[in-house]
Amino acid sequence: MFKGIVMEVKNDYVIIMKEDGTLVRIKNKDGLKVGKSVFFFEEDIYIKKDTAKVIPFRKYIVPLGAIAALFVILINPIMNMFSSKMNNVYAVLTFDINPSIEFELDQNGIIKDVKGINDDAIALGLDKIKGMTFQEGTVALKDLLSQNNYLSNNNAVLVGFSFIGNENINYEKDIQKTIKNTFKGTEVAFLKGQKSDLEKAKSQGISLGKYEALVKLDEDNFEDAIENLSTQEMLELLRNVDGSIFLDEEQLDELQDELEDRLEDENDKDNNDDEDDNHEESDDDDNHEENDD
Repeated sequence: MFKGIVMEVKNDYVIIMKEDGTLVRIKNKDGLKVGKSVFFFEEDIYIKKDTAKVIPFRKYIVPLGAIAALFVILINPIMNMFSSKMNNVYAVLTFDINPSIEFELDQNGIIKDVKGINDDAIALGLDKIKGMTFQEGTVALKDLLSQNNYLSNNNAVLVGFSFIGNENINYEKDIQKTIKNTFKGTEVAFLKGQKSDLEKAKSQGISLGKYEALVKLDEDNFEDAIENLSTQEMLELLRNVDGSIFLDEEQLDELQDELEDRLEDENDKDNNDDEDDNHEESDDDDNHEENDD
């Protein structure tokens, strides 16, 4: 018994590539298609006049159908590998300072890939960040930006963020916290989008953050002007639209104060409840004494 792959289908016979690389013709049977693995026997070999049963591969001119079959066989593993890579991407995050940078993150916060969206970002040499944790990669990115004077003059940072997989609020909060701590002293705006927004941003050749800014601002002819605006100027426009997008210390302090007030209220309530319980116990003791008399 022999094994091979269907390379070409003719009316009377089928050309098979055997495991040893040689080609052989076998009788055509229903269901045989290009690229399909088949088993066959000696009696299945097709003989026409004095044609040899087995044709050496080096003497055979491979037809177009066979080339197509080989292409399918070879390209499938590559496509599967690419698909597997994309399936590992859990979230995408972009930074805009002047350079526009994109991080692809997995579910554990590991940077699977890092890309420069514009020429300034490509010139930074971002490859070394790949494989780092998000925290390590963000610090490394800040160092690169500082070394190239992109964080001087109070430059602002526009961050775009989107989940590719299911949303996870704790994951998102950790991302925000890391960004805030790393870029402390720098004004940071955080704009969240959807996977569909990311695809639209890529089609326009801009970062997710800039795309979300366009959507939020909705200014006439703003798309034409965006290339002429610095990130800081863009953030000033965004502040007038929605100040809640900024990861600043003032907002965090307000949240902290609110939490402390709630804790104090809860403690006061607990203390009042304890005092009421003590009063009730004291009254009960007095009643017992009067009854004893």
